Amino acid sequence: MDRYAFDTMKNGYNRYQVEDYIQTQKLQMESLQKKLEKANLLKEELTREYQELETRYRDVSENLEVKEKAADEMTRMAMKEANMIVDTAHRNADAIVKESLMMARGILMEVARLGDEANDLKGSMRKELQKITQALDDFETPEIPDLDLLKKEI
Repeated sequence: MDRYAFDTMKNGYNRYQVEDYIQTQKLQMESLQKKLEKANLLKEELTREYQELETRYRDVSENLEVKEKAADEMTRMAMKEANMIVDTAHRNADAIVKESLMMARGILMEVARLGDEANDLKGSMRKELQKITQALDDFETPEIPDLDLLKKEI
């Protein structure tokens, strides 16, 4: 507080100066009191706002945490589903490959059987052909009679 020097009078200080000073101090005190009340109201309002924001922040953080957990769970489930699909595709592909191999094996066995049959048939035909050739070679044609004899009249 500022020290104020009053004029001295016969019975003490100058009464008007003291009253003016007191009035000035009173007005200043009232002004400061009003400022203090405004500051306290502002402080209360800011405290309320801070608490509301802090509550909202906590709610948003919790909500974000829940959403992150849900997103993680969805990602985990999607990965699990994708792995299941890939596994199923692999099993199906393996089954298709096995089936194709079995069909190819069956076809190869049929081709081998047909080849054996063809070789057997070829061998038997060769034997038959040799028999026919031998029969032709062994076949002796009789001598052809003289055709002039046929022309003679009887």
